[in-house]
Amino acid sequence: MSSAGWGFVIMSSLAGLRFPVRWLMIFLLPVAWVGCGGGGLERQPVKGMIKFGGKPIQYGSIRLEPADKQPTGTSASIRNGEFKIDRSAGVTEGKYMVWVQAFDRSGELPPGAMPGQEGPPPKDILPARYLNSPAGEVAIRKVTDSSPNQLDLDLK
Repeated sequence: MSSAGWGFVIMSSLAGLRFPVRWLMIFLLPVAWVGCGGGGLERQPVKGMIKFGGKPIQYGSIRLEPADKQPTGTSASIRNGEFKIDRSAGVTEGKYMVWVQAFDRSGELPPGAMPGQEGPPPKDILPARYLNSPAGEVAIRKVTDSSPNQLDLDLK
């Protein structure tokens, strides 16, 4: 059934309601339908290379936090220095603070590990200043999927 058909069915079922309730429902239903449209945010893809002391970070994470009240923030895993944030998980245009964590290992269990078995947690290998303040700031711009925003950092 088309959306127009559903609208007729809903409007017909509202006919038996009392006058104020019927008009309130007639007004609220279109507002609810419009509100379920996905938000309309123009998210942007981001990719890059993150290094520490000139060497790619083997295991880590990157987080982008809004610097100017943008409605989005995001994070991604870093593997062998590289990260990629697709448009569907991206951020809107604007300035973002960049937070980085780097670990001595992945924290994943080795092959053959028993269910529920855990090793020691990975250790953060960056200097403490990166735990307490952002590693930098980046301006995200509107781009195409084939040419995402590029963010490369070499932390010292």
